[in-house]
Amino acid sequence: MTKILAIETSSDACSVAISDGAIDYSFHELMPRQHTETLIGIIDDLLNSASLDIKDLDIVAVGCGPGSFTGIRLACSTAQGISTSQNIRGIVVPSLEVLAFSKNKAESAEKIVSIVDANMGRLYLAEYLYSGQNLKTSKLTSIARDSFNPKKYDKETFFVGAGCRLVLDSLKKVSSKISFELPSALELLQMAKEKHLSKDTVAPEQILPLYLTEESNWVKS
Repeated sequence: MTKILAIETSSDACSVAISDGAIDYSFHELMPRQHTETLIGIIDDLLNSASLDIKDLDIVAVGCGPGSFTGIRLACSTAQGISTSQNIRGIVVPSLEVLAFSKNKAESAEKIVSIVDANMGRLYLAEYLYSGQNLKTSKLTSIARDSFNPKKYDKETFFVGAGCRLVLDSLKKVSSKISFELPSALELLQMAKEKHLSKDTVAPEQILPLYLTEESNWVKS
């Protein structure tokens, strides 16, 4: 049975989940600016709850951002340290894709836009298109908040993420499907189970934060 640790600290939530191969254990709590002091203790507590030791892990998954610079650096460095010390591989997932995965699973949503505050008047924006539960295309970018254009979307589009609050009036003009969830390690854990089966893993040195700037753009199809 595959034993997986999932870490997601790209937002104000400190979110950790562990699977012992049969049962999932999770912690998800809002604790702004406390991740550095609490993350290792939370991981230890969940390992104890699952009657596991760090050496029992088969894989470590991480939400790589974008989001809080401190949070994603912490998550990736912790995951990299564990994977290196235990000689195991990692799974790296954009945090905005974790949000989309959750919405697709809960609502059978096919068109999803994840939005996160990038600070300094900017948004991290990710557009996802699913066919059933299969992700077909995704586009992740950083834009100025005042350049956000809701008219490119239709009423079938689901909007998710804390950043939705920043453009809420605009969103309400095109859709009522708006929610403000934060990325969850429990959802990341479910994604990691699938990615592990398909061998979609990386070496420890490839567990890196995803940073976006005005010039950068990440597209997957």
